[in-house]
Amino acid sequence: MTLVKKINAKISRFADQYFYSELVGTYVVDTAQKLVLIDLPSYSKEIEKYLSSFKKPMFALLSHGSCGISDGTIWQQKIGLKVYLHQADKNSEWLRMRPDVLFVRPPKLAPNLEVILTPGHTPGSICVCESTSKALFTGDTFGGLPNGEINDFLKGAGDFYGDLKERFVSCKKLLKYDFENALPFHYEMIMHKAKESLLQFVDLHVNS
Repeated sequence: MTLVKKINAKISRFADQYFYSELVGTYVVDTAQKLVLIDLPSYSKEIEKYLSSFKKPMFALLSHGSCGISDGTIWQQKIGLKVYLHQADKNSEWLRMRPDVLFVRPPKLAPNLEVILTPGHTPGSICVCESTSKALFTGDTFGGLPNGEINDFLKGAGDFYGDLKERFVSCKKLLKYDFENALPFHYEMIMHKAKESLLQFVDLHVNS
């Protein structure tokens, strides 16, 4: 069984992860001093063994409260995972665990990781920019389609949750950051041209 799929030397995506019946993206970033999970995989002994093999402190950033699965509690107990969530999502109806840290100001877990506040899908949604790979973990702020375009949530393309205007403002904000790859929770990854696709999406709607 393939536990993870390498995206590059530092970032891997956990294989076959589901949010209820929907296939989703959860990731691990190997930084110099620690492992940082972006959203949480379901628990298995195989994944526990894989993560423990790094012999590093482990942290997790939840991109929003909706992806706080109940297995997060197991990860906290099994490997001492320290879970961070924006305070605005602490009462999410989907949150099935108790985060260790509720933050307002973006935490700095590693020099190459920048947490970006991107409210809209939920009040506490975040994205995470990994500078060395020019990767942007987007949670549900935006995701891709198989053709590399942005899934158009403004047209109700199966993803119309939250405050859509605020979410669009967050997408415009992300254009200030240096990234080429978008790694979302829902929908497809966009590799090599993610910022270009996001710019086209913003231009399409900026006057609408």
